[in-house]
Amino acid sequence: MIDPVDADAPNPSPGDDSPGDDSPVNAEPLHFHRLRRFVRPAEQKSIAPVLGLTVLAMALSPFLADHDWSRGLEVAIIGVSAIVALERTGASRVIRRAGIAIVVLATAVAATIPVLHAGRTGSLEQVAAGLFALLLLVTPVLVVIRLMLRPRITIDTLAGALTAYLQIGIFFGALYLFVALVTEPSPFFAQTATPVYSDFEYFSFITMTTVGYGDLTPASRIGQTLTTFEAVIGQVFLVTVVALTVSNLGRPTRRGSGQTPPP
Repeated sequence: MIDPVDADAPNPSPGDDSPGDDSPVNAEPLHFHRLRRFVRPAEQKSIAPVLGLTVLAMALSPFLADHDWSRGLEVAIIGVSAIVALERTGASRVIRRAGIAIVVLATAVAATIPVLHAGRTGSLEQVAAGLFALLLLVTPVLVVIRLMLRPRITIDTLAGALTAYLQIGIFFGALYLFVALVTEPSPFFAQTATPVYSDFEYFSFITMTTVGYGDLTPASRIGQTLTTFEAVIGQVFLVTVVALTVSNLGRPTRRGSGQTPPP
């Protein structure tokens, strides 16, 4: 084994970021310190419960979509999975509180507005749907950041990668719903003018996995553009993050191969 201290080698300065200064014994890379602004490693917990809640939300969605009274419960289950993801990834208190506020607003709107009126969508519904989609965008990003801060690739890391993949699909489903509400009365789908949330979620995952049954297709150009982005993002994520995680189970990450970072 090579001695980490070489008496003949030049002694680099503490702030040296040269390309050659990336050996395992060097201090934690600078970009990991930047990531800590969003996720605090000391507060990170197992991500497996988030994966379970995400799968549960997906499984229950078709059974809750056909009734006005159950739409709030459907949104609440998805929102809870996002809140747990924020808590498990060590997100800051401000982000967690904002996420809880968004879930409460989106749940209340989804549960009450359809019962009170069945007419044209109001601005409150659009705002709630937009904020909910934003929350679902933040959660997979924080999960991925959490994975990058792990010192070793474990089964929990794989659970996190799968969670992020599923959360991306749920996010695009919420984004399609938001676009449909904003562009109403123009239909989002060419096949139906009255879709429910489970239709958007189903269409999202069919798009992300590039199955393309053709039973639902976007009717607008903005819908076509968004589905193109989702198809590309889903495939790239699957063949990079998920595939690399599976192939490197048990191995230390770049962060874990160096010295123990300062507290």
